[in-house]
Amino acid sequence: MPVTSIKKEDLVKQVFENIQDRYDLLDSIISAGMDQKWRRYALQKLDLKKSSDVLDCGAGTGKLTRMILDRCPDCRVTSLDITRSMFRPSILPETKFVVASAENMPLDDASYSAVVSAYLTRNLESVDRYLSEAFRVLRSGGRFVNLDIYDPTLPGFSVLFRIYFYHIVPVIGNTATKSKSYTYLANSVRNFHSQETILEKIKTAGFTDAGFKRLMGGSIGIHWGTKP
Repeated sequence: MPVTSIKKEDLVKQVFENIQDRYDLLDSIISAGMDQKWRRYALQKLDLKKSSDVLDCGAGTGKLTRMILDRCPDCRVTSLDITRSMFRPSILPETKFVVASAENMPLDDASYSAVVSAYLTRNLESVDRYLSEAFRVLRSGGRFVNLDIYDPTLPGFSVLFRIYFYHIVPVIGNTATKSKSYTYLANSVRNFHSQETILEKIKTAGFTDAGFKRLMGGSIGIHWGTKP
């Protein structure tokens, strides 16, 4: 594995270990409670079926995993994350938790009918490797959905967003967690791909019926695709 990949993965682990106890609360405060609404929209695009095998990549504290099970109690869910300390298996005993990178999943080919991720892709060394892995573990006809934050392009709103997210949020988050983790998180959005680029990467990975929807002035993007 390239040295740059190891460094990025170690950095991400450190960032989320620093904020694990306050991540959910700060997530809700910073997004004004909208984060759960965006996750629900992502699950609508996932179109879960009864008894589906679902993979939640970059599961973090398990917020999305819990919503999957609430929406589809018969679904079998695997939650994957590189940081063991964030996930709360005692709260979600019905799930299988795997500690691994989304860019190199220790999972069988064609073993899932749905793959979903929220706020993961900005933290990867290679989005392409992740999409390749997601495609590999999906069965034919399986659905992929990704939710993330992007630098908005909507005139007016983009200026306000950048002042808030790149200057105010790091101060709030870093003070609350006594770390510089929220400076990293802000920069991960500033330096990330455009939504159009992510769509092209999804298509290049082999997904069909691919598309995306902008929310919140373009600062939130939900992408999807289907494995033929």
